[in-house]
Amino acid sequence: KLAENHRCHFQAIDLRWGVSEEASFDQQTMKICLGEIKRCQEISPRPNFIILLGNRYGWKPLPFEIAAEEIEKILTLVSPEEKNLLEKWYRRDDNAAPPLYGLQPRIGEFEDYGKWQEVELHLHQILLSGAKRLGLPSDSMFKYDSSATEQEIVSGALQITDAHEHVFGFLRNCPDLPENESSNEFEESDPLNRQKLVDLK
Repeated sequence: KLAENHRCHFQAIDLRWGVSEEASFDQQTMKICLGEIKRCQEISPRPNFIILLGNRYGWKPLPFEIAAEEIEKILTLVSPEEKNLLEKWYRRDDNAAPPLYGLQPRIGEFEDYGKWQEVELHLHQILLSGAKRLGLPSDSMFKYDSSATEQEIVSGALQITDAHEHVFGFLRNCPDLPENESSNEFEESDPLNRQKLVDLK
């Protein structure tokens, strides 16, 4: 109603609730989220990005695509079993310019997130270890070791020169959380991710 009073239209896009299950199975979650941020930046009046960041660093997605030159170097550094797993889930696309490897859809038994999560974590470890051994620069490492939330914040705010004019950030710190497993829902439990969250804030 406030927007209508100013002859504007307001549309909220929640990056945590807007991706369909089908898109998730197709490994398109991050592509869609980053695309929505770009679209909002291009067509929206300001403000066009709001950060709500609590005590969780969040899910670290696999890169949905990797430059062919980069992943092929990683493939030379991993074990034969790890190479087979990477080649099962990442397929080369020579129609892209330059060529890249795309993460393949979750089909069959891997539509079950419990089964996929095991594979996802293993792939993540292989890629991260290989990328570290390659000695990639920090901007190339980012896609292997950052949460979806951090990737979105970088895209929506930290890479934008005039962000202070059209981005709002709300940071929450929950003091006195219970010292048991129930706090895991509200607080980052992994020490490395906890530090990454502190750095991001």
